[in-house]
Amino acid sequence: MSIRLKQQRRGKGSPKYRANNKGVKARYDIRKTDSCKAEIIGLLNNPGKSAPISEVVLEDGRKMYLPAVEGAYVSQKLEVGPSAKVEIGNIMPIGSAPLGCIVCNIESIPEDGGSFLRASGAFGIIIGKDDKGIYVKLRSKAKKIIRPDCLCTIGRVAGGGRKDKPMYKAGNNFYLQRAKCGRIWPSVRGYAMNAADHPHGGSGHNSAGRKKNVSKKFSTPGQKVGSVGASRSGRKKR
Repeated sequence: MSIRLKQQRRGKGSPKYRANNKGVKARYDIRKTDSCKAEIIGLLNNPGKSAPISEVVLEDGRKMYLPAVEGAYVSQKLEVGPSAKVEIGNIMPIGSAPLGCIVCNIESIPEDGGSFLRASGAFGIIIGKDDKGIYVKLRSKAKKIIRPDCLCTIGRVAGGGRKDKPMYKAGNNFYLQRAKCGRIWPSVRGYAMNAADHPHGGSGHNSAGRKKNVSKKFSTPGQKVGSVGASRSGRKKR
C-alpha cells in the first residue's frame, strides 16, 4: 500500500492547497534614469504577503506600489533617481547609495521591478564596491553582488516584529492559520507518526536532530523522503 504524502497531495494543485494570489503586485514602474519627486498617498494591506505596501504617485501622475519601509507615512515626500538623498523611503540606483547604507527591495537586473529583500523586516547592508558590482550583506550573512544600476529603496521593510508576539492560546493560532489560504493546520510531523503512516515514522529514526538517509536519486520529489535509499539498516557493529 503506497502512502499518499502531504507534499504529493499538495503537488496536485487542488483548491484545498492553492496559494493565495489575491492582492497587489508590488514593483517599480520607473526606469533607472528617471529623476523626479513622488508622494505616498496610502499604506495598504496586501493579502498573501507578510509586508504592507505603500501606494506611491510620481509627479507625472504615474502610480506604483512598493513594499512599505519602516517609518513611512501617508503624504510623505520621496525622491526618485540617482540624485535622490539618502533618506528613508527614497529610491535610487544602488550604486549611488553610500557604504553602510541599509537598503531593501533590490532589483536583480535593471527594470525588473524589484526581486530581493521584500519580506517583512528584510534589509541588506552595502559593504563594498568594486568593478564587479555592489556587495550587499543579507540577514543570512550571505553576500550578494548587485549591478550598480539596479534600483533599491532606502530603509528596511515594515512589519519586522510581527512574529515576536506570542500566541498565548491555540485559538489565536487557529484563526491566524485559517486566514492563510492553502495552509493546512494543525499539521502532524512525519517522524511523530507510525512507520506504516509515513516514511519518517517509526522508532528507528524518530528524532528531528538525527540525520536522515539519502533518498532515491531519480524518483519524483514527492517520493524523496525517509529511508527510501538507505545503504544499510540496523545498528552498527562495533
